[in-house]
Amino acid sequence: MAEITREKAMDMAVKYLSFKSRTSSEMIEYLKKKNIDDKIIADVMEKLGEYRYIDDVVYLKNYVENNRHLNYYGSRRMNQDLKKRGISDELLLSLEDLFSKDDEYQCCEMVAKKNLRVLKGQTSAQKKKKLYDKLGRMGYPTEMVLEVIKSQVLEEEPQELSEDELAYEEQKLSEKLNRDYEKYLRAHSRKGAVGKELMFKIKKSLMGRGYPYALINEKLEAKREELDE
Repeated sequence: MAEITREKAMDMAVKYLSFKSRTSSEMIEYLKKKNIDDKIIADVMEKLGEYRYIDDVVYLKNYVENNRHLNYYGSRRMNQDLKKRGISDELLLSLEDLFSKDDEYQCCEMVAKKNLRVLKGQTSAQKKKKLYDKLGRMGYPTEMVLEVIKSQVLEEEPQELSEDELAYEEQKLSEKLNRDYEKYLRAHSRKGAVGKELMFKIKKSLMGRGYPYALINEKLEAKREELDE
């Protein structure tokens, strides 16, 4: 296999950068996988640095800025991710200056509020558990996660329905009750229940479905003559 020249290696590096920004470590690893001579890699990295095509300081700043507006990861997740990409421990010390605790809290709060909309209708306990797991996976400090969850309104305000909406809901409930009544009437009648026993069994079955007690009694009273036959 012909040795890859400096010019060819440079072309390969620029093409690799055309997809997205890279750290120095990522670029070196990429070029080594292409079996390029170490001396040529060093020359290419020097030239990329001169052109500012690769700059880990700028990479870190852009990463933090993108995270603030797109990913909303916590500092722990960011630190792990950047280490995997080859950002040095020394450079990572500046992460807290670029991404302050206030910034992190705002991101954490934003993620919590966004997820609460998805969790609408669940109990407070369920919301707390899912928020805790979600924010933990996204790399936020435990103390911050607990503080943010505590600050959120987890109980949902009951929504008042309009008269038309109330009438519609009552109609739906009545129609559903009628269907279940007919179903249990057939089922218990087939088993030989009649009269008061039949009424009792239907009432028990409807109560098990969660219908209001008063509504069940109203329905059975309207059907009393039919059930007594």
